Amino acid sequence: MTAALPADYTAAMLATESDNRDHVTEFVARNGGSPDLVAHTAALRLYLRVPHFLTEWITDPHTRAAVARALALDIVAMKLLDDLMDDDTGLNRIELACLCLHLHLTALKEMCELAADARSVTDLLETDFTAVCTGQIRTKSHRARDLDEWCANASTYGATFLGCYGSLAALCGREEKSVAPARRFAEAFGTIITIADDLTDYERHGEREGNLGHLMRTGAVPAADVEALLERLRAQALDAVREQPASRGLVPVVGLYTDDVLDRLLPLHLVH
Repeated sequence: MTAALPADYTAAMLATESDNRDHVTEFVARNGGSPDLVAHTAALRLYLRVPHFLTEWITDPHTRAAVARALALDIVAMKLLDDLMDDDTGLNRIELACLCLHLHLTALKEMCELAADARSVTDLLETDFTAVCTGQIRTKSHRARDLDEWCANASTYGATFLGCYGSLAALCGREEKSVAPARRFAEAFGTIITIADDLTDYERHGEREGNLGHLMRTGAVPAADVEALLERLRAQALDAVREQPASRGLVPVVGLYTDDVLDRLLPLHLVH
């Protein structure tokens, strides 16, 4: 059974999520977003929540809140870009494009101001989003046929994407010594989330070609191999968390999200 998070951690996490939601939706509304787009951004729960996890290494509460808000702006910007590419939300594409760009540029300015070295922010974004963008192009034309190929694809749109924000959180929080463990945690956690999304999107969006759930149902990927991958990702995330005492609140988070995939989502795709 999947365990719940401690009550005090849940309260702090939801407070960060709420603060990020207010910050992002106010920005979208103030800069021309329609009520539908405002409502869409308000409903992006995990996108608004994940900065709480990525900023665990930042010990000063005011700095942590500022970094979380900046990360939320950029993560939502990238979500709107994804919505624009998929064209499956029914939202105005001009609004999506313009607000995506505006959110990203504002987030970039805020992150550069927070970091000790603005160039470290821009260099990281250039390197990581080169990998993300070229990886996205590749995955659309070369759909995964087995678990190795799926992991190679997910390493770009899952691991590198969230890994970038893990590194940014440490840089912007001026916790440079934590960049490496923050990134390792974020890469593993991002892949766990990507597995969950793929298994959910099998039904939610009818995804088939290259979808991990489809690969499991067709026998191309054994469930045992996915279980082993999840346990490796769990261990990687926990090793990174334990490297920095300030981040130990993430231990139950890792367990909650990993166990949810193992207990709730994987059984839906077992081959009988």
